[in-house]
Amino acid sequence: MSGVSVLQFGNTTKQDRALLRRFVAFHWKHYRHEPRYIPLLDYEYLGLKLLGIRGFFEPGNLFFRHAEIRFFLAQAGGETVGRCMALVNHRHNARWNDRAGFFGQFECVDDTGVAAVLLEEAARWLKQHGMTVIRGPQNLPFNEATPGVLTAGFDSRPVVYYHFNKPYYADLLQAVGFAPLCRVFSWEVPVMNPMEEKLERVGRRVMERFQVTVERFGERPFALRTKEMLEVYNEAWHDNFGFVPFTEEEFSTIMKDLALIMDKDLFLFLYVKGELAAFFGGVPNIFERMAPLPWCRRCELVRAVRMLLTKGRITGFRVGYLGVKKQYRRLGLDGVMLWQQKMLTQRAGYEYGDLGWVLEGNASTINLAAFMRAVPSKTYTIFQKEIP
Repeated sequence: MSGVSVLQFGNTTKQDRALLRRFVAFHWKHYRHEPRYIPLLDYEYLGLKLLGIRGFFEPGNLFFRHAEIRFFLAQAGGETVGRCMALVNHRHNARWNDRAGFFGQFECVDDTGVAAVLLEEAARWLKQHGMTVIRGPQNLPFNEATPGVLTAGFDSRPVVYYHFNKPYYADLLQAVGFAPLCRVFSWEVPVMNPMEEKLERVGRRVMERFQVTVERFGERPFALRTKEMLEVYNEAWHDNFGFVPFTEEEFSTIMKDLALIMDKDLFLFLYVKGELAAFFGGVPNIFERMAPLPWCRRCELVRAVRMLLTKGRITGFRVGYLGVKKQYRRLGLDGVMLWQQKMLTQRAGYEYGDLGWVLEGNASTINLAAFMRAVPSKTYTIFQKEIP
């Protein structure tokens, strides 16, 4: 495509905010004929004071205390033909001792020229900020949105925080010099299958041998549960590729937002001889109730209200929060959590659970998914390129 130009802007001025609305709006046009595409609410990026929502892109977001961001819009013939953001996460680079810059929110027409110009501008900005590689896509929120582009599972069920993209994206990225860096997998686990006898037998044995007790979320105050989850999560995920520990303020904000949609019965906490050892938590798959309205695709407030009023009809959940402290690994606590969770979700009437964001080298979780007769659902591929 000829005549491509790129607008770049930040997120602080009045003009920036107008351009950000165009940036976010592009996905409605880009996916207008794609029934499998279910986006988060535009408010989650731009914010909405009426509902008390602080957007991921707003300068007051806690993320920008340790990160810098720039937005890019590709234009041709008076139309938007692509977009992306570039970001530097200083806490990531301090944690991993590297100079990796990220691109994200990548959307583009099927044109190598457009992708090249767009990503070259992002790489140039990252280089100006001292970065040596460009990696992604990495959408916001940084530790919650699944990284990479969808490369398998285009017909799978939409699940919250798994983004959908056009099937040609991986080809575009490779055509402009990006190479695959790693993959993450997800599976759909049928809840109503009969309980695996071995899982129950081993679970009981582990609980007896190590004096394991199990509690639900509501058995202790919300603030204490938040503190417990942060403690386990940061330790358990510490060595996972790309993970950046949450700050207490960040995690507290996430939990307050999560309270709007959470089902507390999807969370379990395990104690070994009275000491916190692990937790396992899922969130209802709100994408079941968030499909754009056919008669008004951009009626975001109506879509939000419908989701909140009908969330009791949701039939599936995503395992989005879990971890076992290092000193308690190899005790079999993951099996105990699966067994207990399956009993709870069967009684609650859930039909499926999504187990995801599993790195391709995580053999234990991959084997566990096979044991649970989980069905492969989605594969995301993270790409990287040296910045010349």
